[in-house]
Amino acid sequence: MTNTYPNSGRLNYSKNKFKQDSPDPYGEINIDRDMLNKLLVETEGDSIQIRLSGWEKQGNYGPWFSIKINTWKKEPTLTMSEPAPQIPDGDVPF
Repeated sequence: MTNTYPNSGRLNYSKNKFKQDSPDPYGEINIDRDMLNKLLVETEGDSIQIRLSGWEKQGNYGPWFSIKINTWKKEPTLTMSEPAPQIPDGDVPF
């Protein structure tokens, strides 16, 4: 695979399964060094989860899947750790 689309890859269906436990799809993913370093820095512990997104495509040799690292992260929600300060009624200008 070329470096044209970093952080992406493909899965092809296996046409020749030699054993029962041979994989159905096979392929590769290309991760650029900056993304890999970012994952290492942002993740605690020994296990790093890499989320993938995939799209089924049609090619000359049949269906295959285009895959990409899913970098979307849920925005942190603000929590009310402390109640809002109370304004005395006499200080409200309206």
